[in-house]
Amino acid sequence: MTLSLSRRAALWEDRTAVVDVDADRRVSYADLESEADAMARRLSALGVGPGDAVGVVSRNRVETLALLFAVRRLGAIFAPISHRLTPATVEGPLETIDPEVVAHEEAQRDLVRSLPDERTHSFEDVGRHEGSDYERIERDPEDALLYLHTDEGERVVEFPARAVEWNCITATAAWGLGRGDCAPTLLPLSDAGGLLGLALPLLYVGGRSVVLRAFDPEDALASVADEEATVLLGGATEYRELVESDDFGEAGLGSVEWVASRSALADDARDELARRAPVVRTYGGVETGPNNLYVPPERDDDAESATADRVGRPFPDCEVRVAGGEGEAEKAPDAEIGELQFRGPVTPRGYLAEEGGTDEFPEWVSAGDRGYRDEGEYYLSGDERSDKD
Repeated sequence: MTLSLSRRAALWEDRTAVVDVDADRRVSYADLESEADAMARRLSALGVGPGDAVGVVSRNRVETLALLFAVRRLGAIFAPISHRLTPATVEGPLETIDPEVVAHEEAQRDLVRSLPDERTHSFEDVGRHEGSDYERIERDPEDALLYLHTDEGERVVEFPARAVEWNCITATAAWGLGRGDCAPTLLPLSDAGGLLGLALPLLYVGGRSVVLRAFDPEDALASVADEEATVLLGGATEYRELVESDDFGEAGLGSVEWVASRSALADDARDELARRAPVVRTYGGVETGPNNLYVPPERDDDAESATADRVGRPFPDCEVRVAGGEGEAEKAPDAEIGELQFRGPVTPRGYLAEEGGTDEFPEWVSAGDRGYRDEGEYYLSGDERSDKD
């Protein structure tokens, strides 16, 4: 198993890896490899080495994905930070991550103003910086590769390389993704679901990711039609805006095989989407990994599938239990409500501690929601985590 971009470029060369709609760019696997190599050279010249964190504050761009692979080959840690944070709320994750370098869009300069100038570089600055030779680091699977923060930036979660790769493996296996699949980025790449739910798994298997700078329903619908997207992954907010768009009725969605939502949809939005393609649920979060539970598209075949609290079965390589009572170790019986907990290679290591190091999660990681099991399927009970995408 390897997340190596260079091996994929050698295999798939001129196959399109990423389409950047706003920049009108079609980037092949070979092009993405070349861009990642150039970024690694520039980061090395800026002093980035093994164990250093490299932040990025940006909307969705090809450069964000290239930067991930550049950071990986230096043995450093990729830390995407949401451009939706404010100058006040962004200070928390920046202080916790303490990045060696932060790359940013010019439009997000205000979000990195608290850092010294020598540590912040616009994508244009990084592109102009003279590169240097660098040593490729053979990464241990337990080395940190990814830092992702919670919705409002209160905590930062550490993903070892093992968890990043296993999230790609389990997503491709569960959804049956392959080289013919394509999806637009309806979610930010700083979001666990946006990056590890679909965008990176598509690159893992030779598929195509269509990068949208920010979500716009008309642009999203156009990209689905133009690129003949096969799958969609979003949240209630994105899907509500899609179906309310004046373009939805005439949109060319014939290529879409299934639509996955990471949160419960309003009945009217779900019904509108279901007229065009099967609509299924997926469940997960940054603390547990985004790929925990899902309803396979082939099981979306009865009235029960529309139940808002049904979140389905475990992804491959992810175990789930409903902890009884107040979180006791033993599983609760079927139909008994308890705390949803997960374990497996897809789960991250723990929270970064402000004083340094990592506060490791227990073997079974709590999802922060309560639910129950019925005939092998899992259901949420009570208030589930809100959809803040």
